Amino acid sequence: MKKVIIIITSVVVGLFILIRIPINLQSNAYYYATHMPHKSNQYPFVPILSGHYLPENYVPGYHTKNTGSTRGPILMKITREGIRKKHDILQIKGGSAFYALSTSEIMVGNSYDLYFFNHNNGTVDSENSKNMPNYSRKLIYDELNNIQNEIKQNTPKPKVNLQWIWNVWFKIHYR
Repeated sequence: MKKVIIIITSVVVGLFILIRIPINLQSNAYYYATHMPHKSNQYPFVPILSGHYLPENYVPGYHTKNTGSTRGPILMKITREGIRKKHDILQIKGGSAFYALSTSEIMVGNSYDLYFFNHNNGTVDSENSKNMPNYSRKLIYDELNNIQNEIKQNTPKPKVNLQWIWNVWFKIHYR
């Protein structure tokens, strides 16, 4: 009888742990994405913007907005105005980062764009930014590094750190 109780208890505890792993990975996605090892031109938080809500307190000084539908997927956009000049703007959304001298410049497509490889793992596609002035490229890279550092500093640490599972899952899912 004791064996049956131990087996049933073990199965229940095991199922509970298995169910909690995906919940942990989902709710701590930004923590894991910013704490994983990555290359210098890789920003793992960018692919996470599609599918995971980013609270504004994770990136102070930036405005975050869900541009997806209310019942559909989450598509986060990060915006900051007044970076170097009074009305210049930086937007990160949909696998790209845009920098323009004003909001209207982005609307008409008159901006400097930095693209990421097909939303994959957050690696910058440097081929598409060859015609960009060095000033704008450096500004976008500085802001991406700043955003990544802000998220890294401001995300709460998970109660159970499953970073190694996240790293394996990220490599498989975002090739």
